[in-house]
Amino acid sequence: MLVGAATNVCGRGSVAAAALLAACAGAGAARSAPLDGAQVQLVRAAEQAYRSGAADYPALRQQAAADPATAKWLTRMFVRDLFAARERPVVDEQGDLLRAATGADDALEERARAEIVALGTAAVPTLVEDLLSHGQPQPRQFGVELLAAIGAPAVPAVRGLAASADPRQRRAAGRALGAIGAAGDVLPLLRRLAADPDFAVRADALREIHDGGAPARALLVEQLQRDADPFVRRTAAEALARFPGATSATALIDYLERCKRDGDHRGEQAAQASLQALAGARGPRTPAAWRAFAATQTDPTD
Repeated sequence: MLVGAATNVCGRGSVAAAALLAACAGAGAARSAPLDGAQVQLVRAAEQAYRSGAADYPALRQQAAADPATAKWLTRMFVRDLFAARERPVVDEQGDLLRAATGADDALEERARAEIVALGTAAVPTLVEDLLSHGQPQPRQFGVELLAAIGAPAVPAVRGLAASADPRQRRAAGRALGAIGAAGDVLPLLRRLAADPDFAVRADALREIHDGGAPARALLVEQLQRDADPFVRRTAAEALARFPGATSATALIDYLERCKRDGDHRGEQAAQASLQALAGARGPRTPAAWRAFAATQTDPTD
């Protein structure tokens, strides 16, 4: 996926990046065309400046970001650093213990994440192609996290994935859109995915919702009350923990009573956990006790 011309001149770290990201790229990702001589020189200079903290790095990053081919290379380099930071084996040698004690891996991850955010829209096509479209869950989770960090500029590219024939890609799109933010034109997309024939797509359209005010809360309550699948209802109940107020509490109490009637023990647990989160308290309560709590709540002004 990363081209040989670039990796041959950029040092051992870039060779590792090529091997790792070739394995991690999505099955549907298009192969990159070879970089020409000028592009190779640019990515080599950008990586060396980044690794050494050189003063000219921001200008080199801006130059590389302006070319889709070199922007893809740079994005994959930073993704490689993120994988390397998270996938380091359990520490068992003095050097690794020192890195753990000094937070070296955390610093590597934070710096690479900040660089991807700085690339912004230039990084989005690669994140969608290599990570969000991947067949394995861990790269997809990376894609969700990184696209959420970029925010609204990532929405147009993720929107295309939401229309995919592959339910795994629709699931990933729903999670990414919810993590980016359910406000504005994202909520209609999430609502469409929440009506998907595949129950897992419906659940993942709800899973990451954390904002969007009353309209987003209404979608969660609707799915909690009406969805035919208990897993989707449970996912909606878990997401409602992020929407304090009387409406969420009442919907969760109704759901709790339904779960008791239906013998849905996992649903009961989810309802109790979300109600406890809303109350900022620990320990289950009876539905009557929770209704007394709900009577003290008001909805935020959305």
